[in-house]
Amino acid sequence: MFTRMIAVLAILIAGTAPALAKRVALVLGNGAYEHTVPLPNPANDAEQMATKLRSLGFDVVAGQDQTYNDMRRSVMNFAKKAYGAEIAILFYAGHGLQVGGQNHLVPIDATIEDETSLDFETITVDFIMRQMSKDVKVQMVFLDACRDNPLARTLSRRMGPTRSGSVGQGLAEIKIEETGGEGSVIAFATSPGDVALDGEGTNSPFTSALIRHIDTPNASIQTVMTRVTGDVYQETEKRQRPWVNASLIGEVFLNKQAAVASGPTTEVASLGTTPTTTPQPVATTPSVAATTQSTIDWEREKLIWETAKASNTVDDYQSYLDAYPNGTFTNFARNSIKRLQSGSQVAAVNPGATAVPGQAGVVSTMPDPQKAIPGTQATESSLGWNRTARREVQTRLNLAGFDVGRPDGAFGPKTRAGVTGWQTANGIVPTGFFTPAQYALLTTQTATQYAAYQAEVRRKQQAAAASRSSTSRSTTTRRNNNTTTTRRSNNGGGVNPAGAAFIGGVVGGIIGGAIGR
Repeated sequence: MFTRMIAVLAILIAGTAPALAKRVALVLGNGAYEHTVPLPNPANDAEQMATKLRSLGFDVVAGQDQTYNDMRRSVMNFAKKAYGAEIAILFYAGHGLQVGGQNHLVPIDATIEDETSLDFETITVDFIMRQMSKDVKVQMVFLDACRDNPLARTLSRRMGPTRSGSVGQGLAEIKIEETGGEGSVIAFATSPGDVALDGEGTNSPFTSALIRHIDTPNASIQTVMTRVTGDVYQETEKRQRPWVNASLIGEVFLNKQAAVASGPTTEVASLGTTPTTTPQPVATTPSVAATTQSTIDWEREKLIWETAKASNTVDDYQSYLDAYPNGTFTNFARNSIKRLQSGSQVAAVNPGATAVPGQAGVVSTMPDPQKAIPGTQATESSLGWNRTARREVQTRLNLAGFDVGRPDGAFGPKTRAGVTGWQTANGIVPTGFFTPAQYALLTTQTATQYAAYQAEVRRKQQAAAASRSSTSRSTTTRRNNNTTTTRRSNNGGGVNPAGAAFIGGVVGGIIGGAIGR
């Protein structure tokens, strides 16, 4: 019955908007670098861009502070989803470098000790773009990776003077190749070969402007990028100008809103062309702007979820999962199914919930997921934490007052005890393992302290770098002074005393011999 209800709801709501084309995106942000200067903004850039693209109907593969292996897995997952897509987007924020005209994206664990490291420690933009060319109509690439990168300078020194010229600043220009689709858009945070600013706020200037404009109703991507370029140029006081290379057979809209006419219309449009409508003869009445497709999709999902939540049965939760396998409430639905199948009903977890009249065992509200759903190894594994993310969790637990020792990214007995203590203090079932909702709660609780901690870490790193630079200059000065003193002693134009005595003896002997003769 509920499945039929979903179908009816979908038909009713879908009648007000066109069906969404297949849209996929790969969104990566690397900032917590282990062997070079960390960047404060890429993780924020990626998180907010992923949220924005999801609101526009994209199936997003997202990753923050990823190692080389993490990035390879993310690209593989994206490649599988991108096949046959109408629009495929790559967004990357973090360190990047160009060598020999190739652009390399740098994972957080890269060391780049020599040229060989490029093949085994970085991922090229060309490699990702090849995954976007498989029956994809429109490709879009946004690279906020033109920051000043010390790894590039290290590589340049080790390649030697004859080959170091192949290592350039910023990123190299990417030429658009014909893929048989409807075109491509490639955008850099700044011009090829230039260095972009990371920004003083929570986002870089380029990403901040892109997030601000990318969902502008009825604005083509060409118009969006023109506005982004203008904003960045002004906000950086003309020090940074984004670079865009576009080759499209028509206009592409990421947030197209059509006007609802009072009579039938015939749409003459396809992806990549300017939508136009040919109205049929009808009485003239004011048109009303339609709700955006993303809003309609969200309202549809929320309505189905609320219905499943109210009925509180395994079948209804499963129907939600069938309709939205990657939906907002997917984890809650799966956990509810497990709880119901184990015989633990919502009413038992949340005794204060109000029963729905006429329906035994059904409650009108779900329990607080932060407290009602116990953490397990499976729920924690679903968070996909790498070693860097685990170190952050340990740091946050320390900041919250639960000592887990030095953050090392390994969750041993002391860390599990800290998690258990934190859960107990917050009225959560103490299992020693996190759920996504519990991690969100910890993040919220420690937001201020963690921001201050990051600021202090950056201050110490900058002080250490300044100290190393000062020591290097001092050593160089002493070496130069010693060299100058040596030259002055040897090249003063005179003869040292030992040499003078020897020459005097020789001359004296010659003169004496001459007199004797």
